[in-house]
Amino acid sequence: MHRYTFHDGARLLISPPALPDLTEDQALRIVKFMKLTLARRGAVLFRAGGPGSHFMVMLLDGDAVVEGQLSGVSEPLVLRSLVPGSLFGELGAMDSIGRFVTVRATSDTCLATLDYPALNKVTETDPALGCVLLRAILAHVTRRLRNANTKIETLNEINQTLRQEWQAEISNDRATIARLNVLMKLEQKIGMLPASKDKVDSLSPATREPGLPLARKAGNTTARAGLK
Repeated sequence: MHRYTFHDGARLLISPPALPDLTEDQALRIVKFMKLTLARRGAVLFRAGGPGSHFMVMLLDGDAVVEGQLSGVSEPLVLRSLVPGSLFGELGAMDSIGRFVTVRATSDTCLATLDYPALNKVTETDPALGCVLLRAILAHVTRRLRNANTKIETLNEINQTLRQEWQAEISNDRATIARLNVLMKLEQKIGMLPASKDKVDSLSPATREPGLPLARKAGNTTARAGLK
């Protein structure tokens, strides 16, 4: 794995996925308080429900994913992909609540961590730098929240579209059911009419004069009766 210097870490720390509000000089002073950690592919970097043992973690090399768990679903849901320069765990600085997500390495990774003792050391030795760091982290968290709001709005629009399509399908189904009910009623009415075989025969193409064969038949019967 690549051997990282303080300057490498500083350049990643001020990259867009991390804390771009810092200057390179400020980032260089901060990374000197961070510790390097190596993790193998598939390793759990932290687990949902666990304590926030690290104040902030930056991915230096490799890839990882942030996973969440939905109730009733066995497979985890990938919430975010992490690349070099990505930060995670920074929300743990705001409170002592346990982790809500799991971060898993998808390749061999190199991490730079800033834990609570190191943060305290930053604020004690250089209070101005500590304030700058906290402001940069707050700006980072704000950007993430805005991005999350945008995603929620997009999902809401998709949900509304699907709901409208679903309601349209229901309306079409109701219209189809109504038409079928009308047809069934018509069939029932037609079925209730007296069905005469003679009437059907009289309307057949083979009949020379529709409606007359019955009269002729009756007349023939009468004639035969009179000859007796």
